[in-house]
Amino acid sequence: MVKKILAILLAFVYSVSYIVLGPMIKTQVISFDSSKILPFIVCFLLCSITNLVLFSVIPRCTFDVKKECFIHKVDKFSERKLCIWVWGFIFVSWLPAYCVFYPGILSYDMVSQVGSAMGEITNNHHPVLHTWLIRVFMNLGNNLFSSYEFGIGLLSLLQLLMVSYSLARLVALLKKHKVPTLIVLITALFSSIWFMNACLTMTMIKDTLFSAFFVLFACHFAEIVINPYEYSRQKRNLILLPIVGFFMCAFRNNGLHIYLFCFAGLLILRIKQIKNIKKYIALIAVILLPIFAFKIYSGPVFEAWNIEQGEVREALSVPIQQLQRVAVQNGIELNSEQTELMDYYIDNLMWRSWEPGRKYEPFIADPAKSCFFSGRYNEDPIAFWKFYLQIGEQFTKQYIVAFLSNSLGFWYPGYDSFSYVEYENYPSEWFVVPLERMSIGNLAFMDKYYESVCRDAFWREIPAIRLFFLPGFTPWILVYALILSWRKKKYFTMNFPLFLPHIAQIGIMMLSPTASFRYSWPFYLILPLAFIGIWGNRELNEVEEKDTVMCPENVNDACKN
Repeated sequence: MVKKILAILLAFVYSVSYIVLGPMIKTQVISFDSSKILPFIVCFLLCSITNLVLFSVIPRCTFDVKKECFIHKVDKFSERKLCIWVWGFIFVSWLPAYCVFYPGILSYDMVSQVGSAMGEITNNHHPVLHTWLIRVFMNLGNNLFSSYEFGIGLLSLLQLLMVSYSLARLVALLKKHKVPTLIVLITALFSSIWFMNACLTMTMIKDTLFSAFFVLFACHFAEIVINPYEYSRQKRNLILLPIVGFFMCAFRNNGLHIYLFCFAGLLILRIKQIKNIKKYIALIAVILLPIFAFKIYSGPVFEAWNIEQGEVREALSVPIQQLQRVAVQNGIELNSEQTELMDYYIDNLMWRSWEPGRKYEPFIADPAKSCFFSGRYNEDPIAFWKFYLQIGEQFTKQYIVAFLSNSLGFWYPGYDSFSYVEYENYPSEWFVVPLERMSIGNLAFMDKYYESVCRDAFWREIPAIRLFFLPGFTPWILVYALILSWRKKKYFTMNFPLFLPHIAQIGIMMLSPTASFRYSWPFYLILPLAFIGIWGNRELNEVEEKDTVMCPENVNDACKN
């Protein structure tokens, strides 16, 4: 009954977003169009029927196959053997992309990062560790072969190894927790053939190595959720978790927020069931270790190297965008004090090559952020937030519209302006040292293939397939996964925590400066973990009530003694 109610409710919310609210925000015409009534009704009915079928059928699917089938032979593989085979399979599958894009796709932030790498790393606007790696590999290539491209090619190879390994580790985890073998193999196959994976892995951006460590962190976190006692008994885990956690935080500035959110959420969801904390002293210590290590790295280490933290405006995309909208749309309604403060925090003159005056772009916060005075915020953050809340109370509607506009591509599947991956490198002359594409071998067919799939939008127009090419589907996929994994017994203490990394990633996406696909890519990479909640072994979703929450039933008798 609960699933039926959720199916209808979800259909209603999705229909409102897709038929009414999304187009309204996209056109910036904030008024109801009566012509949307019929499409809304049709969409609602179709979604309701689809949801009812999906929520009834999918959890019951066992994916049984004939015993003589190849799939049953895979069941005999150990987790380690499966991981190695899948790792090799994905890695080899991506080698054509490596040859085509060699030494890498040099776009996005690569221009500024190469400038820092070849000069002086002065701030953490782009993660210092990633910029430092670019420096090390470029210098290595130049010193050994008089070619900066060779060094970047080695870094691309490292990215290829790390991302393919993290996905292989995830596939092995699915098998460990009794996800049907057919689903496990489909996950491995899709990971290898989904061209977004190969292209973004070959792209020189901080998101690539972050994504690899994010997937590894999500795997460790899932094992802690399912059986922390067994997890903490393996010394290898106690060594790997701090390493994975630290690098996840170091390769993207909001990695620490994801880490803290996941473990804080797990603690809150299980606080009432923790009865014997002594068993988990070692686990608690290694969970806290990456936090302290990162704070030392970003504190005393940065100070010793004269590296400044990134400007605070990079974390304030949403508030700045909201204020900018009010300044542009309702400037004449502000009193003299509010106008003075608005000008104090946001430049009212020209920025770079943008048009003179405040320029409000509803779907990307970069112009607004670039006009924000971070130094004035740092002088008195409390004063800024008081001003921000005061304006929000007066112009609540504009704040809501600004947020929905900036995050439009992350919840409205009809918006695809930033849902692409780069194919071309930036012009060589843009870099402080000339960098060019030097494809390996004569792979004209593969080159044409990648050019086509990267530049053509037809993938985003095919029903069902478009789910994996539009960031606007991510929150809906998460909601479906949560409902499909519904367990009447202990759902919020066992199944729901598995999705905390997914929820954290979507939260970070919603606060991003724009709805770029590369921001949603990490979410797609860890999405298969939802299969554990939907089809995984039921015994792994039960908790022994008479002992700590950390001991699943029938797993290890030593837990109960």
